[in-house]
Amino acid sequence: MDIDGRRFALHQCGDPHGFPLFVHHGTPGSRLASALIDETASKFGVRIISFDRPGYGDAPLTPPSLASVGADTLAVADALGIDRFAVAGVSGGGPYALATALAGPGRVTSVAVVAGIGPIRVIKPHDPDDPEREYLARADAGDVDGALASFRSDLAADLGDIPAIGDDTARIEAYLEGAPPNDFAWLDAEKKVWWGRDLREATRRLDGYARDNVAWGCDWDIDVTAVTVPVRLYYGDDDRLVPPSHGRWLAERIPGSVLMTIPGAGHGTAAFGRWDDILPALVRDRGEPT
Repeated sequence: MDIDGRRFALHQCGDPHGFPLFVHHGTPGSRLASALIDETASKFGVRIISFDRPGYGDAPLTPPSLASVGADTLAVADALGIDRFAVAGVSGGGPYALATALAGPGRVTSVAVVAGIGPIRVIKPHDPDDPEREYLARADAGDVDGALASFRSDLAADLGDIPAIGDDTARIEAYLEGAPPNDFAWLDAEKKVWWGRDLREATRRLDGYARDNVAWGCDWDIDVTAVTVPVRLYYGDDDRLVPPSHGRWLAERIPGSVLMTIPGAGHGTAAFGRWDDILPALVRDRGEPT
């Protein structure tokens, strides 16, 4: 789909006639991650729409920003003829879901932030062993290109054999061996294939990962205290990537938000293992937006 000269690659699944839900993928991630909740969305009458953020897939790179992706979501909704919709953000996509609510408060009915990252330097201000703090400081000083280059370099060094995983579930299982026990128990054979496809597409270009890290790693260009629609925050109490402290920070600032902590859940389970709870709540909140 082309909008104002920009290319947007979409993935739609679930119930094609259901209530629309825009899902912002994780970091790194792609539109294909939404296939992991296809069956659940069909069960609850939800139409899933997801698109690659700038720098992922074939999406043109734009300056790091949360607010701009919120505006992009409204543009995609307009192009699809969708007036009112819910929005969810998974992991690194969480802040973009909130940005969408701020961009369209009369159109967004509710928000789910699912294991969503918060402003990392505010939540954990002192971490001298994290080189990414240096990259973000570089961006603060005006060298955004230098910060992006450093994040791209880090991801390139960590890719390993991801591009060669293919649809071989045995290789996907081997890649997941270091994950906490049972954290990917929700992945059946079909979902493992989609998970691998999303991982490959997410890392085909490194620009999106770098842009995300600068967009939500530096000072946010959105004010979460101004969100006026219902927001539910879902976090795993054993999540080591995005611990519940991120959810608590958001819950303390988003008026009326509800924080739910999932016992025993690591990042994988928190992000994709509880959509049987998340989707019905979003559908219930489809009444007139505030």
